[in-house]
Amino acid sequence: MDDIVESPATAPKKTDNSAPEVRFVLQQRHYDMALAEQIVHRTRGRHLSIEEILKRNGFRQEEEKTSTVRGKTVRRADLNMQNLRLYVPASIQTALGICLLDLKDGVLRIAVGDRFEEEELERVLVALKRGNCVVEKVEMEPWDRAELARLMREQTEVASERLIRIFATLSRDPDNGTLVEQAVHDILAEALQSRTSDIHLTLQDDDVRCWVRYRVDGDIVYKHLIPNRVMAPIVTRIKTDAKMDAADRMHPQDGRLSFEWQGRMIDIRCASLPVAPSGEKLTMRLLDRDNLRSFDELFSNAPAVSDRIRRTVHGHVKDGGLIVVSGPTGSGKSTTLYGIIQEIDRTAKAVYSVEAPVEYDMPLVDQTSVTDYSKNTIADMIRALMRHDPDIIIVGEMRDSDTVEAALRATESGHLVITTVHAVDALHVLDRMDGFLSSAYRTSGLYILGHALIGSLSQRLVKTICPACHKKVAALEVYGEEMRCQDIGVATDEVLAVADRKGCDLCNHTGFLGRTLALEALFPPEDQASRRAITEMIVSNVTNSIVDIPGTIFLPREQSIRDLIKRRVIDAHMGASLLVEELAAKAGRR
Repeated sequence: MDDIVESPATAPKKTDNSAPEVRFVLQQRHYDMALAEQIVHRTRGRHLSIEEILKRNGFRQEEEKTSTVRGKTVRRADLNMQNLRLYVPASIQTALGICLLDLKDGVLRIAVGDRFEEEELERVLVALKRGNCVVEKVEMEPWDRAELARLMREQTEVASERLIRIFATLSRDPDNGTLVEQAVHDILAEALQSRTSDIHLTLQDDDVRCWVRYRVDGDIVYKHLIPNRVMAPIVTRIKTDAKMDAADRMHPQDGRLSFEWQGRMIDIRCASLPVAPSGEKLTMRLLDRDNLRSFDELFSNAPAVSDRIRRTVHGHVKDGGLIVVSGPTGSGKSTTLYGIIQEIDRTAKAVYSVEAPVEYDMPLVDQTSVTDYSKNTIADMIRALMRHDPDIIIVGEMRDSDTVEAALRATESGHLVITTVHAVDALHVLDRMDGFLSSAYRTSGLYILGHALIGSLSQRLVKTICPACHKKVAALEVYGEEMRCQDIGVATDEVLAVADRKGCDLCNHTGFLGRTLALEALFPPEDQASRRAITEMIVSNVTNSIVDIPGTIFLPREQSIRDLIKRRVIDAHMGASLLVEELAAKAGRR
């Protein structure tokens, strides 16, 4: 391993090189890479510190005083009001009559008026705790009522209220380009503030069908109904910014644009589609790299899974291998894929990705985008990569026989392939890939699959309860009978969490805030005898028996759901329903 370097700019803590934590310590090649990049930035007039460059490239260091905001490790001193609003939205601060000023060295400063009750402070602290923001002391600063009202107005007026006024003005003056630009800006800002993953804009001749909708925590939220004369210039402006043909409403189009929000750039993937009778649909996927969950966050509750993946991506012998992440659309497969990429030491390994299209720009990864309009297919690009000395190949999705065959041949030649596929569970991944293979290649393809498979992951996203308003109830009271508690796997007196259906300001009165992974994982043993047995099972289409092979690591999704219920992460009633559905689905597939 390279020597650890200490510099005045970085000064990382000394760590035993044999410990797993060594991957967070600045190494010589990381420092050299960051130093070279720093020189380039300076020639362009930008002055970035070594720490900033390392953070931009996905490398982290240990720090004595850190907190996490939306999956991003930051110093406590950096938690200003802008970041605090991620977990304590302006609507809550306004409702309580306060303004959060900053959080430095564990001290939270709050501007308060004359009507703040200290009992309400618990709501703020609970919300901050959910973001792993360490609060050791709270300082209340009395503010003049007029000044506090001005500060609160600045917070709440950022997007939502201003949008309503802009839409009203545009209704009278739809050709006002400045207002159209402001409307687009505020739609994006409002969406990001509300944890939106996708924005849906519908343009129709009928005003009652022109909706601005957000997808929040997996659900569509109808947000703004605006006239056609207002929606049309907004859609045109977005298509123009995304380098699409704004005049063409008869053909599907794809584009991208960037948006600066809270001091960072958000990538936005746009897609337009003609819809009957004479309208257009515009969908925008918001890609915020700071919202990507780290490898440790993704697998914090599955140490056996994280250890196996980590050992694979940090391996020095090119034995080849295949890691497959499965799940339905919108289940976070790409997020998991990028989380695994962040764990790879990309200064020591050549990492390539083939995606359709590229979503997040990942530093130190050579990414190739394949769209529906490209002449080359994903399979073509995988085969081309074989001549570029890859160590690890990321394949965005395996969707046809050519792609599956090219990926399996890449593993056969000693490359690690990490990819996604649509499958209902970890075992069904094998049947799914079998179904893709052509009859001419099936036997040899399944032989490669049986020997190359390192792990199969299957995931679902489950809504998490609001930390501020949920109720704690004994299991017997939740489920009504002792037998039901035994089926769920909880003691009758165990305290579980139940969502408050009325909700609060933090969760927008839904009772739920955010989503978490319900994971299923299969990792076969690595010895050759077991691999031969697995290959025979795959060829004979009896993949369910793989979990019975000694040495197999199998984490069923029902176990993950039970764990989420017991840790009070998800609603106890919802968890029980998910458990019943999961067991019934697996029984039907046997």
